Amino acid sequence: MKKTNRVVIITGDSSGFGLEMAKLFIANGDKVYGVSRREFSLEGLTHFACDISEPENCEKIIREIAEVENNIDILINNAGFGISGAVEDTSIENAKKIFDVNFFGAFYLTKYALPYLRLKGGKIINTSSIASEVPLPFQAFYSSTKSALDTLFNAMREEIYDYNVSVTSIMPGDAKTDFTKNRVKNKSNSAYKEACEKSVKTMEKDESKGITPLMVAKTVFKVANMKKPPFKKLVGKKDSFLLFVYKVLPKRIRSWLLRKIYASK
Repeated sequence: MKKTNRVVIITGDSSGFGLEMAKLFIANGDKVYGVSRREFSLEGLTHFACDISEPENCEKIIREIAEVENNIDILINNAGFGISGAVEDTSIENAKKIFDVNFFGAFYLTKYALPYLRLKGGKIINTSSIASEVPLPFQAFYSSTKSALDTLFNAMREEIYDYNVSVTSIMPGDAKTDFTKNRVKNKSNSAYKEACEKSVKTMEKDESKGITPLMVAKTVFKVANMKKPPFKKLVGKKDSFLLFVYKVLPKRIRSWLLRKIYASK
């Protein structure tokens, strides 16, 4: 791969998908800036430790990068977390927090980065999920944040079309990362306890056998090197096939399958 010396921003760079992305772009000779909540160091990486759910933090990060580089080539909105549990049992605090990070964090960084991305026709790459298109029971808020993220950026794509800024949603299925152990689990009351516990156990089992972070990172890196990136890119053959099957089925059968797999007692 030809070394390109691009300016790349990656959120959620300290673990999982983001860490593997950072390694690939650094190895390619790109100038990589990472963002996550905790302190973190990696050779070749400039890291910002902050909370992207606070808009002033995002504005400050973009301003400081722009002062040094005068340009941003690629923004990768990768940071996020999951919560599990019934909608009724989900605390208002957790519901707001997951949107603050998964949805608003990406919006804030994009808002402040766009003036620089427009300069040369940059790329925005979002880590979405197959859960964006498959509304998972007991992971309703995670699915909702990814669906909202895709909808926002799909609409924005037309607004920025004349500036040659591309937008791609990367859509992994089940993946073997720390996402599983870091998932916030809302306690279920007696009405949902049995079904929720069974559902979460199924999710965790599938994730333990899922795709690797490196596989997702390689997909992102490939998209970043395309002249005309796709609107979305699925990762993982099994989940990609299941999504195809899900979308061609009648809605009542889709609902029955989701209930049978993820919501039955």
